[in-house]
Amino acid sequence: MNKKIRKLQILNIILGFLSLAIFGYALYVFLRLQPKMVAFEVLSDIESGMMTGVGFGLLIILAFYLLSLLQIAIYIKYSELIKTIPLILFIIGVISMLLVFSDVALLNDINKQFLHGMTQPEWSLVYPIMGFQFVITLIITVLHISGFFKPEQYDKVARDSNIYLIVQYVGVICGLMGLASSSLGFVFPRAWSLTIHTTMGGIILLFPYVLSVAYWMLTKFKEKNREWWDEKQLQDIGKSALLTLLIDTGFLLMLFILNYNHLDGVVSILWLPLYLFATIFVFSVGNLYFSRKG
Repeated sequence: MNKKIRKLQILNIILGFLSLAIFGYALYVFLRLQPKMVAFEVLSDIESGMMTGVGFGLLIILAFYLLSLLQIAIYIKYSELIKTIPLILFIIGVISMLLVFSDVALLNDINKQFLHGMTQPEWSLVYPIMGFQFVITLIITVLHISGFFKPEQYDKVARDSNIYLIVQYVGVICGLMGLASSSLGFVFPRAWSLTIHTTMGGIILLFPYVLSVAYWMLTKFKEKNREWWDEKQLQDIGKSALLTLLIDTGFLLMLFILNYNHLDGVVSILWLPLYLFATIFVFSVGNLYFSRKG
């Protein structure tokens, strides 16, 4: 186990340095190409390739966040208690990972608008988002180098309850971001796309939650005397499920009433993601709340 963690740490350090270099490369490309794209000047093949290189670089950054989240999860798994700093870093890591998909979407929109001779307001979002990701990447890389995420003991029993709680935290993040994203459909109904915004956006926002649930299930399958939930967790799940049923029913009823006269409008492609993300959010919040009460 120690050797595997060490290899993961080295890999994350390498990916961390590569990610930092990619952010630097992206800044150089943006500063060089933005003035030309805003002025609708023709880009050379080399310049177009530079922007494509940024896209491939984002894949490396995504891999860094994924493996870093895995290492943080392992660290939390072998901790007696979930400490504040690793938890905050895990949450920020999840958000940073989701922002990689935002980077791709923004750059894609910028390219389309450039080709069609349209203004590119997304530039004002690209810099702060990637700046935030750069800072987070730098912090996590430094912590990898220092061995901060290396568990002190490997021989003690891993606490699957910690991973269970991590799943709930991820559920809160994904549920809340999913609700916020889906709600934008009511603000920009004409620009909302079933394929891009509802389907692809929903899949992306569900991605971290599905990964965290899969990791928790993997840890359970590896247990010899497997118990999916202890008695306290089972009680908490039951309470959270009842709470979710009541709130979701009221939420959908309100959604139906408020959109009664135009149910064939944008609500027809938003009700499912709203229901799904509301379910994940309420259920996760309920589990966290009831787990603390015990």
